[in-house]
Amino acid sequence: MTTRSVLISGASIAGPALAYWLRRHGFAPTVVERAPALREGGQAVDFRGAVHMSVLRRMGVLDEIRRLRTDPGPWRVVDARGDQVVGLPVEFAGGEVEILRGDLARVLYDRTRDDVEYVFGDSIASMTETPDGVEVTFERGAPPTTWGSAATRCSTTSPAAGWESRAPGTGRPPG
Repeated sequence: MTTRSVLISGASIAGPALAYWLRRHGFAPTVVERAPALREGGQAVDFRGAVHMSVLRRMGVLDEIRRLRTDPGPWRVVDARGDQVVGLPVEFAGGEVEILRGDLARVLYDRTRDDVEYVFGDSIASMTETPDGVEVTFERGAPPTTWGSAATRCSTTSPAAGWESRAPGTGRPPG
């Protein structure tokens, strides 16, 4: 069986998560990220319910996410004098597991870095459909590469704008 290559733009959370599942199903993903390294920081990400916990467990990252979890407390809304006006319990504010975005990005990257190629400090400059796939050129001048994939709408994949209006599987406008 021929390994199918897939190019993913963005190494935050969705990119490495997608790369994990694609690699598991026989694809050879490459993740390109504009930033020179993983981006740290960001807001908290909450997971709750059986579906979330099952996916994290199947990916083998649930224990690490639990180890890095934040410890949110109840929320308090106070007035100008500092008197509590409203209080919200911790269950209202977060999920079963809450982790900072940067920590989650690191966990997903660490889980995939041995099986997925990561290219930091570059981004997609253009994509051209060819009979063999999609030829991609990069902003930093890496040689063009042909990929057997399609792009999605996203600000980081703006060269693919307009693809959603093409008839599925044809590369041509519908109709």
